[in-house]
Amino acid sequence: MSEPEGARDRTLILCIDRDDDIGRKADVETPILGREVNLRAAAELALADPEEADANAMFGAVKLYDQLSKNSDRSYQVATIAGSPMGGVAADRRIVEELEAVLESYPATDVILVTDGFSDESILPIIQSRVPITSIHHVVVKHSERIEETWAVMLRYLKMMVNDPHYSRLSLGVPGIMLVILGVLLVFNQLENAGMVLTFVMGVVLLIKGFGWDEKLAMIKLKLPPPERQLVLASLSVGVFLTVVGCFRGVVGASRYVPSYAPRLWQDFRFWLQLSPTLAGAFLLGAIDFIILGAMVSLIGGVASYYMQRDSKILWNIVGMIVTFWLRFIAIESAKVLMEPEKVLTLQSPLVFMAIAGVVTTITSVFVIYGTRKKLHFK
Repeated sequence: MSEPEGARDRTLILCIDRDDDIGRKADVETPILGREVNLRAAAELALADPEEADANAMFGAVKLYDQLSKNSDRSYQVATIAGSPMGGVAADRRIVEELEAVLESYPATDVILVTDGFSDESILPIIQSRVPITSIHHVVVKHSERIEETWAVMLRYLKMMVNDPHYSRLSLGVPGIMLVILGVLLVFNQLENAGMVLTFVMGVVLLIKGFGWDEKLAMIKLKLPPPERQLVLASLSVGVFLTVVGCFRGVVGASRYVPSYAPRLWQDFRFWLQLSPTLAGAFLLGAIDFIILGAMVSLIGGVASYYMQRDSKILWNIVGMIVTFWLRFIAIESAKVLMEPEKVLTLQSPLVFMAIAGVVTTITSVFVIYGTRKKLHFK
């Protein structure tokens, strides 16, 4: 609509999509200035997501524009601006940028704000710092009072909490972290400390969210290694951690076999030499499970990384996993022999069987991998 001659007052009917649903769902660029383009954009958003409340707000803004501009000597224009899916500071900054762009094209003297609820009113100071707000128009979708429709609305919002990254960080991420912590405490038989640990973690989460540190960290562009490299580093870190835990368990297990009257190492070296097989066996029995688990985690991370890169080294990592698997049983049987030196090692011994089975399985896997390597499209 063209501006009437001599009109001094310009009123902007402004619709704000703070989380940029129109850009993410309908792929429409903002700011949108003008009745026809707003009508088309609202229709595209409604087609992309018929349940989207921002589409109703845009239709409401167009309707309000039609009503006010019929019999008035004032100049009216309708516009839609958007923020950012990240919310917070990033959304507010983009709203300011797009509002200034709209005001440059249409220098309004006042604004009528059209919102789809009460959540957008948090940006009132941002708008009022640029142009006065003379009215706020709410466009709220009406729902039936029937129980079936109430449940439909609730399920819709629950789905949004799961699928929308803006909400799922808290609704799924924080409970997921707590469940992982509970699982780790359960594995290490430290469940009695769960209250203290979970309280600390929840306090850290609330502190980060309360001071907006998550938004500041999100704005920092870090030079991270490629995903496959990150996967290797993560699995290797977990593997090293499990190995350290295993060694600690092994030392604790071996210390139980040290008698209270044991002399210093330099005082009676022969005593410690005679005790060393028992200590080595006890260390292996206490440590081997976590050490093997750590090695397996590291190798699995390597397998996933090499698969992403289509690298032939994945085949040798698989061989390493087979060797590591048999090493556990060989180490356990060796520990039993070390702790019972009087036990005679025969061909019927489990240690002999495990060693032969491990060697045969490893050789067989090497031949199979060597034979199939050329058929696989790896580097």
